[in-house]
Amino acid sequence: MKKITITVGVSLLLLLASCGGGGSSASSADVKLASPQGQAGSMARFSIVGDYLYTVNENQMNLFDISDASSPQSLSKVHLPWDVETLFAYKEYLYIGASSGLYIYDNSIPTQPTSLATFTHAQSCDPVVVAEDIAYVTLSSGSNCMNNSINRLEVINVHDPKAPTLITTVDMWQPTGLGIDNNTLFICDGDSGLKIFDLNHSGEGNKTDVKLSAIGHESAINCYDVIASNNHLIVSNGKDIRQFDYSALPMVELGRIK
Repeated sequence: MKKITITVGVSLLLLLASCGGGGSSASSADVKLASPQGQAGSMARFSIVGDYLYTVNENQMNLFDISDASSPQSLSKVHLPWDVETLFAYKEYLYIGASSGLYIYDNSIPTQPTSLATFTHAQSCDPVVVAEDIAYVTLSSGSNCMNNSINRLEVINVHDPKAPTLITTVDMWQPTGLGIDNNTLFICDGDSGLKIFDLNHSGEGNKTDVKLSAIGHESAINCYDVIASNNHLIVSNGKDIRQFDYSALPMVELGRIK
């Protein structure tokens, strides 16, 4: 019963965070699935950090105090570039995906997020996840992305959030959401299905390098966004939600909600 409760709760979070395959959807708070705050996917427009909720629209970040869940309080608004799409919280920073680049905000004072840096890329949809001071960003030529040709993964060193640097790129078919758990990266890649990579880190700090090795390709899994944690993968495609165990590959499907 406990396992079912956790699975349904996480699935509902993904549904709330996601608009499905045609628009902005799920993202993340930097917490584990077992956390009462929950965890969403890579394409959400909100994130919870402690007692604060952050939401973004096309050109604004809204900050709410949710310490009293029965009476959330609007605190402030922060002006953002016009093309904002997603929000991901990691450590004391907020990573904001936009069609023209990745914006990094210092959130060490939770009530006063301040701009630190911008990593500019080609005009494209831009979901992002961050782990071990490395940001993973997908660029897509989807119909809503103002981009007709670029489909790739960009791997960015954010050890120094004031000076993000590109480590490498990997060509993709038409990627959307992505998720990471330890050294395993999952990418929804359009009609090409779900792709799985092993991440091998070398070096440290600003000189960290990451090599990606393909270890799985589930071409039959249609997905738009994913949540990965503790060997369990939640997959959403706008029509249903599926759960997989990836403790060993190929993955084993545990259930589905339509």
